[in-house]
Amino acid sequence: MSNKIVCFGEIMLRLSPPNQSKIFKSRTFEAHYGGAEANVGASLALMGCDVNMITALPQNELGAAAEGEMLSYGMRTNITKQGDRIGIYYFEPGASERPGKVIYDRSHSSFSTLKKGMIDWKSIFKDADWFHWSGITPSLSQNLADVCEEALIVASQMGLTISADLNFRPTLWNYGKKANEVMPNLIQYCDVLLGGVDDSENCLGIHTMEGESFEIAYKKWQEKFPRLKIIATTLRYDANASSNTIGAVLWRNSKLHKAKEYKISHIIDRIGTGDAFMAGLIYGLMNWPDNSKKTVEYALANSCLKHSIAGDINLATANDIKALMNGATGGRVIR
Repeated sequence: MSNKIVCFGEIMLRLSPPNQSKIFKSRTFEAHYGGAEANVGASLALMGCDVNMITALPQNELGAAAEGEMLSYGMRTNITKQGDRIGIYYFEPGASERPGKVIYDRSHSSFSTLKKGMIDWKSIFKDADWFHWSGITPSLSQNLADVCEEALIVASQMGLTISADLNFRPTLWNYGKKANEVMPNLIQYCDVLLGGVDDSENCLGIHTMEGESFEIAYKKWQEKFPRLKIIATTLRYDANASSNTIGAVLWRNSKLHKAKEYKISHIIDRIGTGDAFMAGLIYGLMNWPDNSKKTVEYALANSCLKHSIAGDINLATANDIKALMNGATGGRVIR
């Protein structure tokens, strides 16, 4: 596939206590690198896509390790080297009825100090077909919201398909603006959107009623954002930290497509499962542009497999995903 994809976001160091222990008693931490947009890019690269990851990192060993991790998945990188620190988050895995927990330590990171004019977006988007970003980046600062808008204007002018994941994180919006004051101005440039109906008012400023159907909610979204062609939502049922039933829907041309559900037991790692879905969605839209059902099935199968893989980044290949779609579950050993 010759399509070139550009992803923009922060690469972070994740530290987790081993064996599902709690942070306050842990003396060792397992280290992983990732981040919402980087997770999408790495998954797409492992599927054989041409991906360029745009970010900022410190010029030290941690920055070099994060860049090396991205390169190891087959991505290209375009990194602004500045600042002194990489963004960090601590993830305490949940178990059974004890939920997982995230503690962020990303203030004053190299990425958080990016400003308009520092990235040559016209050069970045030259020969590119697709631009992906998420709501995490504009949640960090007004400057980063401005950089997102700068990128979106150029990507739109240059004719790229633009996708976004709302990725609403209430604890990150703390610089004086609410998500629904910033996100609508950015979502107006998007062709493809991943997000939950329950985030509609918080992120988009669109009121939805409790129990409102996907069809009615999505029509409201498209009325406010006429450029939106495709909207997808992932679903979780009967969920605790160790087992979930997952599903997904995709809205296109006023028609709702539902993926078959997966009941997942013994979850290894839930972090990055939405990013895996987003990667599968982009891959499907590029490879089967007229087959919405196959696209949402592929995206959900990719998300399902991520639950079995430790770390932020999904290691499933396109063949792994297609095998699950065709009924090859984990009940048998492949020999």
